[in-house]
Amino acid sequence: MGRVLAIVYRVIETHLVHKAGLTRTSGRTGAVTLIQRFGSALNLNIHFYMLFLDGVYVMDKYPLAFRRVKPLTDSELAGLVQEISQRIGRYLERQGLLVRDIENSYLTVEPTEESAMGNLLGHSISYRIAIGPQAGRKAFTLQTVLTRGSAPGSGKIPATDRPVNL
Repeated sequence: MGRVLAIVYRVIETHLVHKAGLTRTSGRTGAVTLIQRFGSALNLNIHFYMLFLDGVYVMDKYPLAFRRVKPLTDSELAGLVQEISQRIGRYLERQGLLVRDIENSYLTVEPTEESAMGNLLGHSISYRIAIGPQAGRKAFTLQTVLTRGSAPGSGKIPATDRPVNL
């Protein structure tokens, strides 16, 4: 899991450094990652919270200078999510944990059993619709909940552990 977190950190850090007008060698940011192992009902629900600085430190000056960057726009956030998901997908492929479906541009995992439950489980872990007229179609969704006071386009990233499919 450490490698996946490193991918997420590197993508976000690179974005912040470039947004500040620096390169990865001349600017650095910082972050804290919290691991939450359980959901609100004490169910196993491992997830991570990453808290980043809102700027970067200029490394080629002494004393270090902090350069604040503007909040993420909706399009920047969407781009970061896309880049992170692609990089993590490629990493999981290289590790042999996922296999790319040649006919489609998304990753898939084949069900291991030919029973009805095995079929449902296989569709579930590969984010596909299992039954009905849309069976077999990709069902991967972003999950988020807007918090009170934050509106779409406000640049604020909601912090909640109650996902809702959009």
